[in-house]
Amino acid sequence: MHVKFENLETLDLSSNKLSGQIPQDLGNLSFLSYMNFSHNFLEGPVPRGTQFQRQKCSSFLDNPGIFGIEGICQESHVPNPTSHQSEELSEAEEQVFSWIAAAIAYGPGLFCGLVTGHIFTSHNQEWFT
Repeated sequence: MHVKFENLETLDLSSNKLSGQIPQDLGNLSFLSYMNFSHNFLEGPVPRGTQFQRQKCSSFLDNPGIFGIEGICQESHVPNPTSHQSEELSEAEEQVFSWIAAAIAYGPGLFCGLVTGHIFTSHNQEWFT
């Protein structure tokens, strides 16, 4: 089975732990308007072609072995060291948010439990004698 991608318009391969080079043939896909290869382990040159030259610099971030994007970024590419740190920070923020939500729910839950207990025990005192 042979698959053709001639009419492919978008290609997002970000954060997939891909390695190797970006296929040169992608530069020949005339309909391809958006590409994102960021946060992988790609290496080698970025293919030449207007599709690649129109992409944002962020489409190639965090690929330490990639080169040839100077024309796209208008500056030398450096790997993004903060991407892993930001993931760890967001996990810590999620834990803090979970504890805050639990604390907020604890107060009303305790109050409702005490009120229900008080109503139950005040009207049915003969059950406890």
